[in-house]
Amino acid sequence: MNENPAVTVREDALRRIRSEFLEMPGLCLTCAQAQRLWGLDAGTCCSLLASLAEDRFLFLRPNGTYARFSDCDAVIPREMRISSHRAAKNFHL
Repeated sequence: MNENPAVTVREDALRRIRSEFLEMPGLCLTCAQAQRLWGLDAGTCCSLLASLAEDRFLFLRPNGTYARFSDCDAVIPREMRISSHRAAKNFHL
């Protein structure tokens, strides 16, 4: 089976980023900080962080830092929170 090397590299980077955030609760990084930490180019790093935010593993905070979504309960202002009931009620296809 010939796996696409670009996909493998991306998946490895996603795993590495996830593991870093899991090993360091409370970690908050901007895209530029993450880029330096993991030695990635800006486009790739921001794409990976955005993908993890889309998957609700990370949360992009108003100050431009990414943090683990489960660590953000205390920092997400109440007015930005949406209850699952309200979200389901407002969801339209």
